[in-house]
Amino acid sequence: MENVFTEEEIGQGVQLTAEEIVARKQEMLEFYKEQIDFMSVQHEFEKLSADIEEQRLRRMVAMVRQAQLQTPPQEEDDDESESEAPAKKRSLKK
Repeated sequence: MENVFTEEEIGQGVQLTAEEIVARKQEMLEFYKEQIDFMSVQHEFEKLSADIEEQRLRRMVAMVRQAQLQTPPQEEDDDESESEAPAKKRSLKK
């Protein structure tokens, strides 16, 4: 049977023997080795997901740039001439 301590026992400063420390280290080592396979697959998945998102972003940026190149520039002279012309004052008929 495994020697598992509760949080209360750990908080109370339970002293482990040298053999228990070695056993705990071995258990931790085995646990981490088991997790490496899973985490390697997860790492590959996350890496591929990030690559896909990066490619989507690049495609969107290219589409925006293409749209900007195909759109004729706006004429700024029209905006200036309208603002420079004096506005006619309108009044109501009596």
